[in-house]
Amino acid sequence: MNRETEFENFLMLEKTINSKKAVSSRMSKARKAEDILGQKLDIIVSDDNLMYDSLVALKPHEDPAHTPMQNAVRKYYKFWNGKEFPQLRYYKR
Repeated sequence: MNRETEFENFLMLEKTINSKKAVSSRMSKARKAEDILGQKLDIIVSDDNLMYDSLVALKPHEDPAHTPMQNAVRKYYKFWNGKEFPQLRYYKR
């Protein structure tokens, strides 16, 4: 099973995601984030400082009221690391 399929299966089990369409949307947003950031999410989520910098870098590409790419990257972080990434204002380097 490839990493993308594993992530999709992980999303299907998330309590906050309740449809195949919601999973597809998050998968699409994760791919878009990779395109904007120029790196694979596997690399980004393996380093907390890079994760923080990546979330900050995505901000100008999103509507402030809705942050679907940042949310997708956060879900990937949880999938990869087994824990939530802290809110940006609480992150300490």
